[in-house]
This record gives sequence, C-alpha cells and structure tokens, in this order.
Amino acid sequence: MPSMKNDSSSLGQRGQKKPAGSANKSSSRVTEERAKAQRAKLDAQNEARQAEEERETTARQTLSKKAGRQEIQAKRRELETLIEAYIQDHIGGNHSEKTIEWHRIALGLMRDFFEKELDITQIDDVEADDISAWFAHMRVTPGTRGKVRSERTIQTYARSARAFFHWLIRRGTLEENPFDRVVFPKVGRPLIQTITDEEFEKLLMACTPPNETSHLAERAAVRNRAILWLLYDTGIRVSELTNLRVDDVDRKKGVITVLGKGSKERRIALGQNCLRNLSYYLDKHRPDEEELAEWGSAGEDHLFLSETRQPLTKNGMEMLFKRLRERAGITGKRISPHILRHTFAINYLIKSNDPFSLQALLGHEDLTTVQNYMHMNDTVLQEQKRKYSPGDHIPTRMPGPRETRRKGFQPKGQQKKK
Repeated sequence: MPSMKNDSSSLGQRGQKKPAGSANKSSSRVTEERAKAQRAKLDAQNEARQAEEERETTARQTLSKKAGRQEIQAKRRELETLIEAYIQDHIGGNHSEKTIEWHRIALGLMRDFFEKELDITQIDDVEADDISAWFAHMRVTPGTRGKVRSERTIQTYARSARAFFHWLIRRGTLEENPFDRVVFPKVGRPLIQTITDEEFEKLLMACTPPNETSHLAERAAVRNRAILWLLYDTGIRVSELTNLRVDDVDRKKGVITVLGKGSKERRIALGQNCLRNLSYYLDKHRPDEEELAEWGSAGEDHLFLSETRQPLTKNGMEMLFKRLRERAGITGKRISPHILRHTFAINYLIKSNDPFSLQALLGHEDLTTVQNYMHMNDTVLQEQKRKYSPGDHIPTRMPGPRETRRKGFQPKGQQKKK
C-alpha cells in the first residue's frame, strides 16, 4: 500500500532530530544576546555612575568656588586689608609722607583695639559703640612715650578714622557709616604762640656767634639771618625750606617757587628785607662750585647748606633754633620754624584781611586751617577791633561825651577846685 508507505516515511522524517550544529548556533545567539544586554546594562550603569560623579564633581567645584569667593570677599572686608588699601590710595594720590604716616598710626591703633579688645576683624562688625569705646580707651591708656594722650591727639586720630570710613562709603564697601552716630571728640581752640617784633630782632642778633669773628662764623650768621627772614616773610614750612634749590629763587622778580605737600608748587613774593638778606647770602657766603667740589659736594644745588657743605636737614634746623633761642635769651615760649609760620599768618591776615590769598600762600587745600588763625591770638584780634571799631568811625557828630575817659580823669568841677 503505497500511501501508507509514504505516510510512514514522512513521519519518520519529522521524527528525526535536528543536527547538533544548528542547536549550538541557536544557543550561541541567545548567549550573545544576553551578553549584549548585560553589556548594555553595565554601560548604562557606568554612564549613570559617571554622570553622577560628574555632577558631584561639578557640585564640589561650585561649592569650592563659592567658598573661595566668600573667602576672598571676607578677606577684602577685613580691617587690615581695607586699611592697607586706603593707605595705598593715599600713596597713589601723591599725598605727603607725613599724611600717610599719620593714617598708618591712627588706623593701626584703631585696628589693634578692635582686634585685641573687641575681637573684631571684619568691617561689617564695627558699630558706633565700638568707635566710641576706642576713643575712651585712648584716653586712659598711655601712648608710645608712656604718657596719656591729649584730647587734641585723640581728636587727630579720630579725624583719620572718620576719613577712612567716609572713604569706605565712597567706594561702596559700606552702605551706612557708623561714624555718623558717634560723638566726635571736641577740644578747645588753641591760642598758639607767636613772636613779637622785638623777639624777632633778638633772634636776628643771636645769629652772630658770641666771641667769634672768623669767616665761617660770619657765613653761618649770614645764612641764619637769611633763613629767619625767609621763614618770617613767607610762612613756608621747614620741610619746604630745606628742599629749596638755588634755581627756586627768582631774584629778578623777587619770587621763590616752593614745592609743598603733594608735590604742589606755589610761588611766593619776597619782601625787600627778605630778598636783600637772601641775595647777600647767595652772592657772598654760599659756597661756590670750587669749594663744593673740594668737599665732595660738586653740583650740590640746595639753597641752604650746613657747615659740611651738605643740605641743611630738619634736625639741623631744630638744633639751630635751639641755639638761637638760648643766645637770644627768650624764655617761656617755644621758638621754632612753625612758630614763625604762625606769626606770618596772623600778621598777614591782620594787615591784608584776605584769608583767601593767605590760604594760597600757606599752601592749604581749604580755609579751615586759615580760619583757625583768627582764633589763635585773641589779644591781637581785640586790639584790631578797638582800632577799627565801627562805632568809632561814624563821620557825623553824635550826641553824648566826645572824649574817652583816661586814667586819672576827673570831672571839670573837681579840677577847678584844685
């Protein structure tokens, strides 16, 4: 039966097993797919881990940068850093060494007090009460010389601190100024001493050393008189005098050019007496080039020279005025170049009544100091008031007694009885 034969053969063929190679290939494909899936999973995990690490690294860097910025910002707001920046600002502004040194001392004292006594290092922590406490501290603690500071010294330091806080406001470091709520130290106006015409004459006479007639003694006397006349007639500072050069004197026009604070130049006319004494010193007694070369000072152009043919110094000026004061026999008052500056200022103000030109001659930036001269010598001012009293210069005849009673005045009736 052919049909049954075919069926059995087909059944036999269907019942036969697949070859081993085919099964292995199928199994290999499954394993490979699983491996790929595993690798994809691992890659995804690695990518996620790397992304997380990158995020953490970025976050750490951000925090580090933020902390760094905060640290820099905090550093910039430290008192020490700000004070140094303030000093550098003054140096950049070409302010005088004295002004810079004044701010260093005053602000250094303030910073030391805040840090050591109040544990304050940041400018934002300073309050008005802290500044007042610093003022009180200075009143009871001795200074570098072991003496308690005067009220004027404390006020001077307070002025430096006030200027510092105003500077912080101008540059935007602070929005509010604690100094605005501080009671500023007050002191009375000083009656600064001056010298009289008679005392100035004594100083001129004292320029000649006693019992000395040598050429060097005469040279010193002529130089010293020229110095006295220049200080008395112009009111320049001692530092300005010691810095004068020969070319700063214009004898033809009778003017000197002075280099003042902040390297600011100003011209001051000389009176006849001053110019005559200064010219005599230059023509007859200042060492010439040959003499300067012999002493190793070739080309030295300072106006006033010491006995060693070197420029006269501030210390040399102090010693000179000490000798002149002793020779002149002036006691009970200090004699110094600055006293002559005050004398010039008051005399000029009395005679000219022009504080604006005096301000220019003295080299002051504002009128504050010039106005103080009006209160320095009350006796002179009152005498000027009596001399120019408006009530005594009325042109018309006024009713009442026309004569001023003098000492020993007696009514007419009593005079007739005698």
